[in-house]
Amino acid sequence: MRASAPHRAASRPATRRPTPRTSVLVSATVFTIAAWSLIAAVLWPIYRDPSFVILAVVAIVIATTLGLVSTLGHWPAWGVILAASAAFVVVGVPLAVPSRTVYGVLPEPQGLLDLVAGVALGWRQLVTIDLPVGNYQALLVPALVILLIGPLLTLSIALRTEVGELAAAVPLAALPLAIGLGPERVELPISTAISLAAVLLLWMAVWRRHRRRALLGAAASAADSRWAGTRAIATALALVLVAGGAGAGAVAMLPPAGERTVLRTVVERPFDPLEQPSPLAAYRASFAEEVVGAPALTIAGAPAGSRVRLAVLDSYDGVVFAVGSDSVDSESGRFVRIPTQRDLTGIDGERVQITLRLERATGVWLPIIGEFGAIEFAGDEAADVRDQFVFNAVTGSAALVGGADAGLEYTLESVVTERAPATLSTAVPGDAEVPGIIAVPESLREWLDAVAPVDQAAGARLQRAVAALQRDGYLSHGVADDEAPSRSGHSIERLDELFTQRPMIGDAEQYAAAAALIARELGFPSRVVLGFGPIDGGAEVTVLEGERTAWVEISTGSSGWVPVDVVPDRRELPPIEPDDPTPVSRPQNAPQPPVDDPPALDELAPPEIEQADDPAIDPFWQAVLTVVSVLGWVLLVAGLIASPMLGVVAAKLRRRRRRRTAADPTARILGGWRELIDEARDFGVELPRAATRSELATVLDRPQALVLARVADRAVYAPEEPTSSEADTVWVAADAVRASLADGRSRRDRWRAAISPASLRRYSGAMPASTGGRRA
Repeated sequence: MRASAPHRAASRPATRRPTPRTSVLVSATVFTIAAWSLIAAVLWPIYRDPSFVILAVVAIVIATTLGLVSTLGHWPAWGVILAASAAFVVVGVPLAVPSRTVYGVLPEPQGLLDLVAGVALGWRQLVTIDLPVGNYQALLVPALVILLIGPLLTLSIALRTEVGELAAAVPLAALPLAIGLGPERVELPISTAISLAAVLLLWMAVWRRHRRRALLGAAASAADSRWAGTRAIATALALVLVAGGAGAGAVAMLPPAGERTVLRTVVERPFDPLEQPSPLAAYRASFAEEVVGAPALTIAGAPAGSRVRLAVLDSYDGVVFAVGSDSVDSESGRFVRIPTQRDLTGIDGERVQITLRLERATGVWLPIIGEFGAIEFAGDEAADVRDQFVFNAVTGSAALVGGADAGLEYTLESVVTERAPATLSTAVPGDAEVPGIIAVPESLREWLDAVAPVDQAAGARLQRAVAALQRDGYLSHGVADDEAPSRSGHSIERLDELFTQRPMIGDAEQYAAAAALIARELGFPSRVVLGFGPIDGGAEVTVLEGERTAWVEISTGSSGWVPVDVVPDRRELPPIEPDDPTPVSRPQNAPQPPVDDPPALDELAPPEIEQADDPAIDPFWQAVLTVVSVLGWVLLVAGLIASPMLGVVAAKLRRRRRRRTAADPTARILGGWRELIDEARDFGVELPRAATRSELATVLDRPQALVLARVADRAVYAPEEPTSSEADTVWVAADAVRASLADGRSRRDRWRAAISPASLRRYSGAMPASTGGRRA
């Protein structure tokens, strides 16, 4: 029965595809690089950053290299997937999340998390953010996925399937995806799409030529083969020229509109308060002469003493107070939709219905009174407006995506709590979470220590500081002619001026910002609230634009968030004293005789100063750093490309060492035989299934192989134990037979056998673990 095994194996078709010819490998590689370079060009308007160019080049090179190596090495599908995954993890953070690397190469743990999250979340983030995005956060991850997986899949289909023409479908499917992720405005000419069509048609024509040559083989003459290929390519070029000419003519006669519908057109962007300008920075505009007396809001049904909240600002970057923060995870920056209404059970206060009508536009911020429960908009488009309403429960502020225009009317269901004046002297800091403050003016700390001694409790110091602001401060918007000069803004520089200038002059913008920073210095969570109030009660109240103000809210341990008014009352300013009240008389200088015109500046400068280089920017070290950076990327790519092959070689060396150094002479003899068979498999020798060692040696067609087969059989079945010297002799003979397998083969074949994983995986004709006797 064993004698018929070789015949059965020979009659069974081979399962491994033959290695493609060199011409096929070259043409498929050129086609893949050209097609995906055009896809990268379509993706360019999304990023417009050099980091994208580096990503595109490295990703396409890695993908095509993996495709070629896996084809030449006959890797299984799972091996290609593992290699692609490893490549993605190794180069993903340096290429797609460069801000999360050490020295621009080594990934941080957070960078790996951002990389993995970007595979799933980066697509939506990419279509909900303004373009170009550069290398912001992990938004380069979608481009890496497209330009790494796409070329690898293209080349694998072209080289490892019977229908290589289908490889053109991969870049063809990626084109609309790249366009859909891009900007609404058309930025690339139609020649990009025509070029991609040309590449795809040429590939299909060239593939038909390769397949025709493979089918005809030696039956067709070289001239016939050349003529068939030339005719196919000429036909494809003619189709490209006709299609391109027709497309260009259509564009010339009917030019496309400047805007187009892409994914970001139909995907609704989440409301991000950080994209909005700080409403506190625009506070001074409400006191311009033409708007200060204009109605801002009409309110009906609000209890007396209510406050209208327009915006709540809790983060400070040294320039402006803003809503939320992009440097920390801040709940105050997350606005969500309210499907029906909020549950106000357990909240003390008066439940009221308040109707508000905007007399002037308020931007995206929507005025709210009390603890919000529900909202109902008036008008024919109430349902559409309701869909744009978002609310933040942490700050109790609301917004209308797209903006709240004048004339908008809505009714609130709220709970208004009557609060007694805040008693800060006995207050202790609360536990509310707010974004950290980057810096405060040093003059603020000095002023605070002067008006509130450090030996007092935090609440008492805060009380004294607020009282000092109201006592020593003077109110001026700096807009009217009869007002004292007062600059707008609340940056560190402006607040430093507030605390060093005498007298202290500002308005609600400066005083509220200063009080919030003072509270933070004393350990109290604080935030600035922009709005109106307290307002008078009544059936209907009209609030003027000039009544807009700002106050602070302090988080206390006993009462939660409490409002604190810090703006001083308007009163007459005292005379402003000059900085140097005692004039100093200076002696008059004698008039100087006229002098000749000075020489030109370039004549005065010494030559060595003109030619001196900035030591901080040494061109030599710049060149060195550039070379090192390029070499680093080259070595990284080379190491990544070589890692699968080096892994295969290392696994084979480890297996050979384990077999050769086995303690049991029988195991060493069998290891030598198996090393020979594995070498044959790596060279692509088709070995029959379930064959005996003698049958396998016959297929190898090496006399010494037959001798080794008999020695291995005797080691297994003979009653006597083999000696260690016999095992050494077997390995010497096995090495000689293995060397003979490489005789007459090209260097390319020897390299391919060295990196082939064929002998490392389970193959259909593997020797059984035990064949009887002493040991298999």
